[in-house]
Amino acid sequence: MQKIEGQEFRKALDKGNTHFHDLYLHDCAFDNCGLSMVKYPQRMSRVRNVTLSQCRVVNSEIKPCVFEDVVVEDLSTNPILLVWAAFLRRVTLKGKIGKINLNLTPEAFCTDADRLRQFETARATFYAETDWALDISEARLLGLRCEGVPLHLIRRDPQTQVILDKRGRYRGQQALDASFAKAFPVADSVLRGFDESDRPAMLLAASMGAPKKRRDEELGAIAELRTLGFLEE
Repeated sequence: MQKIEGQEFRKALDKGNTHFHDLYLHDCAFDNCGLSMVKYPQRMSRVRNVTLSQCRVVNSEIKPCVFEDVVVEDLSTNPILLVWAAFLRRVTLKGKIGKINLNLTPEAFCTDADRLRQFETARATFYAETDWALDISEARLLGLRCEGVPLHLIRRDPQTQVILDKRGRYRGQQALDASFAKAFPVADSVLRGFDESDRPAMLLAASMGAPKKRRDEELGAIAELRTLGFLEE
């Protein structure tokens, strides 16, 4: 395995069809970089057997890419790492992890029905052959939005990382009384957005790497939802 330590990558753009494998990156920085800048699943780059430790990401994004057997430990993101239509197989996040959005679509506001259909087909095939996709059970998250990854393939801490399912126990934000919104305004807003979306289920993960006030509010909201019987087992 090749080790890369203390290196800074600036404005590095991967145009797709690239294989990154057998790498260990420690204390590296990615500034205004882009990985797998592709439009169609056939050109997705692949990242396999790679570990990132204590790295930093600034103003960078990941377009559709395949990740397999990847470990990310202690990752700083500034302001947020946007990941578009990535396919994950045995990817582990651990330690303190900055804000990450795992988006379902290959780019923002994508309305191309043919492209979306191609990704949907490729995604279904990929995850049908995946034992587990993502492990966040040991991650101290600063903020994680997770779409496009089958929730039953996510390894999580059931106390702080929970599932809401409209087809199951979740009865909707309107079933909560006003005291919930007053005590947990951020969580209440998240639930309203979930209710208005077409997503059948969502992952709600407490930001265990955030300041105490925010962390405690999110944990309180999860505890209340559990008491009300809104969470899946």
